[in-house]
Amino acid sequence: MFKTGSAGRGRPMQFNPEQALQKAMLLFWARGYEATSTAQLMAAMGLSKSSLYQTFGSKDALFNLCLDRYGEMTAGYMREALAQAESPKQFLLDLVEATAGYHSDEDPNGCLLVNSACELGIDNAVAGPMLLKRRDKAMAILQQACRAMAENGELPDGREPDSVANQIFALMCGLKVMERMRFEPQQRRDCLQMMEALLN
Repeated sequence: MFKTGSAGRGRPMQFNPEQALQKAMLLFWARGYEATSTAQLMAAMGLSKSSLYQTFGSKDALFNLCLDRYGEMTAGYMREALAQAESPKQFLLDLVEATAGYHSDEDPNGCLLVNSACELGIDNAVAGPMLLKRRDKAMAILQQACRAMAENGELPDGREPDSVANQIFALMCGLKVMERMRFEPQQRRDCLQMMEALLN
């Protein structure tokens, strides 16, 4: 992931790349790709320009690392929650409930992936391939849960598992856009009725 080993001319790296990447991710999440300058990244990460580029490459490369990091954090949470849930249906209900109601004061509004897709679009040369990669990984977990529901007889008759996964994904993305637009948690929870109707 990182160009480890030195920070230039054989000097050992004097910073933690993971911590620096986390700070960059939060800045991109709060401001978006276009509005985040290299100078702002340097200030947030506590790096000189040479250290930033020697370790992470270009701004584009750093942004993709941030998208991948965020996406894997999200997918990791989903995989763990699915493994621990009492049933696939309960996993999906809990996941959408959390998406509707949760927001940490330490995190920017919305979802970095959804925000970036809205800002740049999937055809963007910088981030499009990474956004598609992270979309597909999240979708695969939702599809896994919906297919397990079908196998368990929990999915209502006539509902196709992958189609249900598509609808859940759309609902979750919409909820994060609502969060970005400062809808209150209870307003976002009103959308849970659609989820209940879909699964019951």
